[in-house]
Amino acid sequence: MTVAEQSIPIGMVAARLHRATQVDCIARLNKAGYTDLRMRHLALLEGLPREGARVTTLATQTGMSKQAMGELIDEIEANGYIERQNDPGDRRARLIVFTPKGQRAYEEAFAVLSEMERDYAATVGGSRYAQARSALEELVGSLEDTNR
Repeated sequence: MTVAEQSIPIGMVAARLHRATQVDCIARLNKAGYTDLRMRHLALLEGLPREGARVTTLATQTGMSKQAMGELIDEIEANGYIERQNDPGDRRARLIVFTPKGQRAYEEAFAVLSEMERDYAATVGGSRYAQARSALEELVGSLEDTNR
């Protein structure tokens, strides 16, 4: 690692780690047979609760416009991972929910993420990995509390 790389702010290091883990996750999901999933799909799939969510909620939590989220939903729906259903709490609203295919992909993603965690811990050592994870979680928690 060069001196310039050592001085990269932690937020940038975290962003690079996030991007690298997304690339790894999608590659592993593609290898597992989910060849139509792309990195851009993770923004929606990561945050979609099992009971579903409205487009506006998904757009807000991902920082996307409703229009951009709608386009993403159209693409993922065309691939059979999600569908629109009537919201039982509000007949005017629609919920985005997982299809059976989407639920299987969601469960596979968590299996892949567990595998990735084990692989990453093996790369740097279990103790160091646990310490890094703990420090990052503490820092994120502190920043989220400060920025509320």
